[in-house]
Amino acid sequence: MTKPTLFLVAIGLALRLFLIFPGPLASPVEALTNKADLRNYYWPAQTALTGANPYALWANGASGEFRADLAPLELLVYVAAVAVWNDIRVIQIVFALFDALNIALLGWLLRQSRLRLPFQIFYALGPLTLYNLALVPQDKTILLTLTFVIFALLLKPAASKHFTISHFTLHVSHATLAIVAAALLASFKWLSIFYILPLLLYAAPRARDFFRRGILFGAIIALTHLPWIPDWLYVYQFRSARIATPSHTAPAALLREIGWFDPRLLIIGLALALLCIYALYWLKRLDIFETIALAAGAGIWFTPDMDPVHLSLVVIHLLFIFNWTSRARLAFIGAASAWTAAVYLFSTRAGFARWGLPDFRFLTGEYGSLQMILESYVLFIGVFAFYLWDKARRHAVGRVALTDGH
Repeated sequence: MTKPTLFLVAIGLALRLFLIFPGPLASPVEALTNKADLRNYYWPAQTALTGANPYALWANGASGEFRADLAPLELLVYVAAVAVWNDIRVIQIVFALFDALNIALLGWLLRQSRLRLPFQIFYALGPLTLYNLALVPQDKTILLTLTFVIFALLLKPAASKHFTISHFTLHVSHATLAIVAAALLASFKWLSIFYILPLLLYAAPRARDFFRRGILFGAIIALTHLPWIPDWLYVYQFRSARIATPSHTAPAALLREIGWFDPRLLIIGLALALLCIYALYWLKRLDIFETIALAAGAGIWFTPDMDPVHLSLVVIHLLFIFNWTSRARLAFIGAASAWTAAVYLFSTRAGFARWGLPDFRFLTGEYGSLQMILESYVLFIGVFAFYLWDKARRHAVGRVALTDGH
């Protein structure tokens, strides 16, 4: 680990721990301590720790205001954390540790790219990640960890790792490990489902390997979904009902605001987007890194309840596939990130009046309003435009951006 990476890991972790344990510096502004999802990570974990079934309690209406809308693998992670320290802040510590790991992974993944230091600074200290992943504690840090691992492994898919157990040595290729990481990612939030087909084609070009690794992918998902079955399947009933109505900052909510919403449009749009991405990959117009970033982005973009945190995931995926190290682009991404975080922050609460400050919603509109949704897309639109511009002009994109930036 290089000295800059070690420094950013340390300062990034310290900053996040400071946000978790503010003591007398705790903010009176509710938006700066937004833990709405955190309680839904902690409640099922500490409930399961007592031997109860949080999924059954939730489905039966016995959980009060809490819910357990987590996949079993994610819940098991939180149960293990709560077993060490039964306090809601332990979940935040888990996220902070994954964030620190992500900073280190960026150093490993981008070790040959000019993107390394800018990306590490963006992740460790940037307003977009600090607000969406720390001030608003989110499990998306774990998704990013698995995504970074997949990208790093795919840079050298033919290489292998050696595991020795009781004098038996197992040789596992990076390509196979990438499929395992993708399966774990799907076991958390299904995100890799949107690009598993091209990933399998890339990792296993031969038919026999394709089916073997496809079976491996499915087997891992099946095994990780066995705990609490069938009670945990209520999660799908809850999610299907929740996404029936557009919400947050999703394009579906934007369509609703202008009177054009039709749920069928989202399904058609997602299918067409994925087919287009797959076709471009098959025709070798996109490499595997562009394909993963664009397919994951499409899967999130067409979700009816896409919120600011999910939109930040789309942006982070896109930041991998083009070179944004020029001064102009760094300045735009820094300013747009600060603005986007401010839009989320100001539109959520009016608590700044407690500090004698005005209600900043005159700048952003109410959360979920047409004005707020449009303003929250500034960073995404800029980043996507940079990528398309570089792609059209055949500048460094995809693998080239991840290796030497030229």
